[in-house]
Amino acid sequence: MSEVTLTNVVKAYGATPVIHGIDLAIRSGEFVVFVGPSGCGKSTLLRMIAGLEEISGGQIAIGGTVVNDLPPRARDIAMVFQDYALYPHKTVFENMAFGLRLRKRPDHEIRARVGEAASILQIEHLLQRKPRELSGGQRQRVAMGRAIVRQPKAFLFDEPLSNLDALLRAEMRVEIKKLHQKLGNTIVYVTHDQVEAMTLADRIVVLQSGNLVQYDTPDGIYNRPAAQFVAGFTGSPPMNFLPCRIGEGGRTIHLAGGVDLPVPARRVAECARHVGRDVVFGLRPEHVGVARAGDPSQAAVGGRVMLVEPLGSDTLALVRLGAGDGAGEMTGRFAPDAGLAVGQALPIGLALDHFHLFDKTTGAAIRGADW
Repeated sequence: MSEVTLTNVVKAYGATPVIHGIDLAIRSGEFVVFVGPSGCGKSTLLRMIAGLEEISGGQIAIGGTVVNDLPPRARDIAMVFQDYALYPHKTVFENMAFGLRLRKRPDHEIRARVGEAASILQIEHLLQRKPRELSGGQRQRVAMGRAIVRQPKAFLFDEPLSNLDALLRAEMRVEIKKLHQKLGNTIVYVTHDQVEAMTLADRIVVLQSGNLVQYDTPDGIYNRPAAQFVAGFTGSPPMNFLPCRIGEGGRTIHLAGGVDLPVPARRVAECARHVGRDVVFGLRPEHVGVARAGDPSQAAVGGRVMLVEPLGSDTLALVRLGAGDGAGEMTGRFAPDAGLAVGQALPIGLALDHFHLFDKTTGAAIRGADW
């Protein structure tokens, strides 16, 4: 078993706390991604699991063994770094074999393990080259191969794709996903890229200022965010937010600019508990578009196009809702042939079955029993 468990893990540098009591259970064979903005503590948390950073409090267990006092080499993990960390004077074969040679494994075993890893990663033809002769993607495969030959309980990846260009990052995401499906090892992966998190993870840990904000599946993170921070961090572009007030009986949401939105019947009871309360209304761009006549799933609102961003497969547009003072703006995702132009007036359709509400002060999601 290779589960990884963190219990009330704390990290402080002197009197400055940076990780605030993290509790986390990663199942054996699971692919878990730590995501969050720069400085949120995700790499620090990974390095504490690896034993490269001492913890200030709490407990870390790998495969049921508490590892607080164990050095990195005794934790049975393998780490893949952002900068590859390859020995420039050694061949690919010797880079991959280095850890096994340190453990004094026999030559026949080293050749077999390196050969198997090279086959999995399709780099058999590179084994006699030096790192300087390789592309960035090839170097990353070598770094992954060096980890694979260790046959560890868990792999730890620290932003491994951040040095690659966009196309190569997309290709390597596919390779890492295939690798996990083939090997089935536990993987803990750090990234600041929410696209990587959403496409790779079985579950995602969203961190903010050293606190765990949400631990959930990609679907849960995207469609049921626990906080405004999570909703605003995921999605490209992220969720739209506007201040609002819940109207009488929970049947209406009042936005700035004189825009009143009808609450769908299934969510009236949820909103009725917050009548008169000032909250934050959230709606993702894919739920903002051109109003379709007679479509009961939409609320039609008068709008004006403020900015157009053609993307080929679709078009993003910033639209202003209503005409009153303080009218709010939202980004919508439109069909590429919508023919939008800056300054154009058009009816905007809001898919209100998908709206979110957040506490104005704490940012916590406001949810009903059926949501």
